[in-house]
Amino acid sequence: MAYWVGRDEMYSVLVILLVLVLSVAGFLAYQNSKLVSNQKKLGTLSRNPALMYSIFDQSCTASVEDPDVIPLIQYTVFVESSGQVVVNKPLAIINLCRVSAGKGDLVLADVERSVLECIKSAAPSDSFITLKAYLHRAANHAEKEMILNLEDVVKLQYT
Repeated sequence: MAYWVGRDEMYSVLVILLVLVLSVAGFLAYQNSKLVSNQKKLGTLSRNPALMYSIFDQSCTASVEDPDVIPLIQYTVFVESSGQVVVNKPLAIINLCRVSAGKGDLVLADVERSVLECIKSAAPSDSFITLKAYLHRAANHAEKEMILNLEDVVKLQYT
């Protein structure tokens, strides 16, 4: 017994397949949109090339008041004398700031290494370092992670 499909039945099957393919495509587009939205919220979609960073020392703390300069973390190096930390005269103040594009000398990938080099050169073996982290000023997830990493490293090595 041979079964022949009529023209009307074939069109019905094609319409059902077309609706099914369009539904799957719409669902995939929705999921992709949701993924991109979540990545933007977390700051992991792409590194923003407009974000640059600079490290200011004690003599440049006045420039931190500039609205284009946003402090993210501040390290203050104190010297110990006779087992006491001399707090009224810090040896160095190191400010890591986010600055406008073109005004900074570092990108996010170079920040951690550069800050740690500055601290290492400014902190003798008998020093004590305090830090202030401004997590609420982080522009994205990657920047927040960088601040937390720097905080952890300094806490482990210098405090």
